[in-house]
Amino acid sequence: MIAVMGKTGTGKTSFVNALTGNNDLTVGHGLEACTQDVQTAKTTISGREVWLIDTPGFDDTHRSDVDILSTIATWVQAASSQSNQLTGIIYFHRITDTRMEGSNMKNLRMFRELCGEKNFSNVILLTTMWGKVDEEEGKRREQELQSRTTFWGRLCAGGAQVRQHRGPDLTASARKIAEELMKKDKITLQLQDELSQYGSLSDTSAGRMVEGAILQMKKKHEEEMEAIKAEMQANNDKNEIELLKQYYQHEIEGLKKTTEQMEKLRAEDARQFQNRIQQMQHDWDNRPHQGGGGCILS
Repeated sequence: MIAVMGKTGTGKTSFVNALTGNNDLTVGHGLEACTQDVQTAKTTISGREVWLIDTPGFDDTHRSDVDILSTIATWVQAASSQSNQLTGIIYFHRITDTRMEGSNMKNLRMFRELCGEKNFSNVILLTTMWGKVDEEEGKRREQELQSRTTFWGRLCAGGAQVRQHRGPDLTASARKIAEELMKKDKITLQLQDELSQYGSLSDTSAGRMVEGAILQMKKKHEEEMEAIKAEMQANNDKNEIELLKQYYQHEIEGLKKTTEQMEKLRAEDARQFQNRIQQMQHDWDNRPHQGGGGCILS
């Protein structure tokens, strides 16, 4: 099995569809992420059956990072319990991106924590959309990604390979990349190891990263609420005070949501995982056997 990961809109689903020769997986072109679930597609390469695993990015417009992490965690646990192990992971990045913005960095950091340094040699860092950027500028960006520790430097130092998905025949390009990973030994993700060891999603490296982001957001809401309260006390304009009340209510709702996400993350224990894994195993056992693909977890 080969997993594809990365930010929404980087070409993950299109890559899988090109490799399998069908369009069963939904491609997202707008702001709303289409890969909201873990999806699978099957193909045959060099006489071997290969399953491609399309995962949601950590920049979904409708789902929290806790929900996405839980979805991925449940899938990898279910797959490993069925002796279905990954041989590699492809991490996607648009070469057209002029800088590593917040969502790019968040997806990259989460990927490193999910994967684990011991598995970096089974990773391909894949740049896409070369036809939409000047060649020299694209090469400069690629070099910067590889040279900076905060970007791809750590991954490359650990054995990850950088490849380009381009050319007139994207199917051939995808096949070549997949064949490279098919030669690798099977791996277990750091997330899998930590879930087996700790039993709780919040105790994993990826879970702690999500928890840290939630705590930062919680602190931000609390600080905004204090600032609004102070401004209301110092203001005598009724219209201004009414507007400030609306802002305050907005911050209350935001604080409520972050608190709920924190509680949900900490509640993801072994028993809840086991229940979802059993359902996942049922779905996997009853998956289609004639090509195609589809969602295997909601």
